[in-house]
Amino acid sequence: MDVAPVNLPDLFANVASVLEVQRETLNQADTFNHNHGEHMVEIFQAAAQAAAEMKDAPIADAMQHAAGLLRQRHENGSAQVYARGLGLLAGQLRQRELTLDDLLLTVRDYLHESKEPEEETTKRSADVVKALLAALADWSQVETDLAQGTAAHPGGGLDMGYLFGVGMAYLQAKQKGGSRLEVLSETVCSASPLGKVPHRHLSGVIAIQALVEAMGRQPG
Repeated sequence: MDVAPVNLPDLFANVASVLEVQRETLNQADTFNHNHGEHMVEIFQAAAQAAAEMKDAPIADAMQHAAGLLRQRHENGSAQVYARGLGLLAGQLRQRELTLDDLLLTVRDYLHESKEPEEETTKRSADVVKALLAALADWSQVETDLAQGTAAHPGGGLDMGYLFGVGMAYLQAKQKGGSRLEVLSETVCSASPLGKVPHRHLSGVIAIQALVEAMGRQPG
């Protein structure tokens, strides 16, 4: 199955544009420094720049490059969190040899409820879901380790406790109501370290929804 042409720089730039509109709302939601909106726009503008610099590279390499660029934003705490998440996701995608097209097909099948996906598409979609869940689990573990002042230990793999937590996050998102896009975005954010800080939760849902929506657009 072919997918409509989409590239990573445009996806990240689209998220930056959506966050730009919400900049002041996110600044106000940040009761600590009142600059979270500024930081989120900076994060996705930098990610778009990094992805553009690696436009012909595999998605894992482009994401790893974006993570490295974000790590240089030392004054931006959220950039450090996103850098770790992007780096871990890049590792999972590389391990499973997944491409941007694999991600696009998985998102579109979910959002548009494809009834009869091809067998190969089903297998690749399962690999995408495993990669995303493993990256989220590792990300959560790393952020917990850092918060406790211990050495970060990614790569622990998925356990039943984490999967149960994801399931609960999904049920809670379903109870709130909304579209498949809204439920997915809320679930992913709640199951990630972003869900632990209110203003990061808010911006995370906005960012994930903008990213998934752009990925899910069907060819015209």
